[in-house]
Amino acid sequence: MRKIKILAIAPYAGLRDLINDISQERDDVEIHSYISDMHDGLMLAKELEHKGYDVILSRAGTAELIRKESKLPVIDINLSLLDMMRSIKLAQNYSGKFAIVGYNTITKIAKQICELLQYDIEIKTINNMEEIEKTLLALKDGGIGLIVGDVITNTHAKKMGLNTILITTGKESIINAFDEAKIFFKSLEKVALKNTVIKTLLENSGSSIICFDEQDAIIYSNLKEDITNLNNIISDLKYLKGTLIKNTEIKILKKYKDTSFLVKGILSVFDDEKFLTYYIYNQTNSIKPFEDAIRFSSAEDYPQINIDTFNSSNITFQNIIENAKTYARLKSPIIIIGERGTGKDTIAYTIYQNGLNSKNPLIIIDSKYISEKKWLEFFESEHSLFLNSNFTIYIKNIHLLDEGSQKIFESYLINTNFYKRNKLIFSMASGYSENFDNSSFLYFIKNRINALPLLVPTLNQRREDIPNLVSLYLNELNPSYNKQVIGLENDAITLLQDFDWTENIDQLKRVIRELIILTDSSYIKYETVEKVLKDETPSSPILKFYDIDLNKTLEEISNDIIKIVLKEENYNTTKAAKRLGISRSTLWRKIN
Repeated sequence: MRKIKILAIAPYAGLRDLINDISQERDDVEIHSYISDMHDGLMLAKELEHKGYDVILSRAGTAELIRKESKLPVIDINLSLLDMMRSIKLAQNYSGKFAIVGYNTITKIAKQICELLQYDIEIKTINNMEEIEKTLLALKDGGIGLIVGDVITNTHAKKMGLNTILITTGKESIINAFDEAKIFFKSLEKVALKNTVIKTLLENSGSSIICFDEQDAIIYSNLKEDITNLNNIISDLKYLKGTLIKNTEIKILKKYKDTSFLVKGILSVFDDEKFLTYYIYNQTNSIKPFEDAIRFSSAEDYPQINIDTFNSSNITFQNIIENAKTYARLKSPIIIIGERGTGKDTIAYTIYQNGLNSKNPLIIIDSKYISEKKWLEFFESEHSLFLNSNFTIYIKNIHLLDEGSQKIFESYLINTNFYKRNKLIFSMASGYSENFDNSSFLYFIKNRINALPLLVPTLNQRREDIPNLVSLYLNELNPSYNKQVIGLENDAITLLQDFDWTENIDQLKRVIRELIILTDSSYIKYETVEKVLKDETPSSPILKFYDIDLNKTLEEISNDIIKIVLKEENYNTTKAAKRLGISRSTLWRKIN
């Protein structure tokens, strides 16, 4: 073990000399000693504490002052009972009255001796230098002629014409102080060794970690200086302080240009001090191949929607709201079923915001953009987001999954606890494909993992809600176009309620946007609504616009027409069959 490097600040020359003499007899300490007392001793300690010392050695009031402001451990050369007894015996040789004056480290020992030996000696404890002169003056007026105390007390007493005895430190006390410093140093070395081991483990853990105190000072960090966007990351983490203190644990997903990070924050409290630790995981490798298909959102990214404030005049939709309110607070998966444009995404976001995992990010996966091969990559990746816990994962458009993707997804759900560790929300378009409606994958979601269903009605099925929706959209869209439209003229709202909304809420919002753009007054005119809705009404398909070979057989021409209608209906077999005037089973027979 290396020698302990000690800075010794002695209030008087005799103590310094004794410290130096004793240090010569030891091979475990390296002593640098100085003579200084009280405030001057504190200034000296501040000046020298950065010179590589392990501990500071001082005595009584000087040690107390240094301990309050120094970053180094301070060992007090405690007075022993023997030291105090020597000074009292010397004072008893004085024929007049005497008193013992000093800081608590001195007077508590004097009180112990006087109580034990039943000495009637006046003892005065001072708490700061400002009290010394006042205390001594009172003692002098009371007939005290001799003061027993430390260096600073003796100095003031002499200036006031009082006799003094300096309480000196004996050899035993200095040896005890050296031994205490040695024990303390060994403990520090053990702690330092453990810290080095822990720091090495953290440095090689593969995780980037940074810890702040409540004043935003960095306590620990293994973030590399060459990390892209390092300053932005640190700034954003500091901004999260209030959220983390409130929730004690958070998870967020952050993206900086081409780099994505998962950040886990944990609040720790030690001795009433708060420490905020963030674990940062680079998710770029697992996400980059799926950039079109995966998005991350936090609850703050959307207007806060309290599910309790949802308002609808439609009984079916009222039931959906009540069910969604209950489902949001359960761990069970949810499947939202409805036509395109019915607001499935909004319902999913609302469930997330009001659910159990709202303090963690929402992961949105669009099945439309992921092939069978990419699903396999996603599930097998060691960095897969599906390996995390306590996230809400919204997998939309599952009706667009091909058969191979369905099998892979079903197998993953069977063989992992992925759907138990996270809140899953699925969405699908109703009636899109008879094959999917009868698939084992959909059966598995509904009946094996017991996804709770939410059947969203079309806008045509909830026409009574159109006035409320129009008011909401006017309020939402007005600022975007610097307009102050407050409503529709009489009978104009009836036009909207009587219209056949083939694209549901998405189409209604698009129409309201166009009406706002075309309106320069406070109210939207009936004629404007009529014109916009006329433009929204699809014209009947005219065969001459299509390249149909009329020289083909009737069956071949029929097949060509079926293909055209399917394409126009975005391959929705239910709508295509209805438009062609045939059943879906007949349609499937003709196209297969």
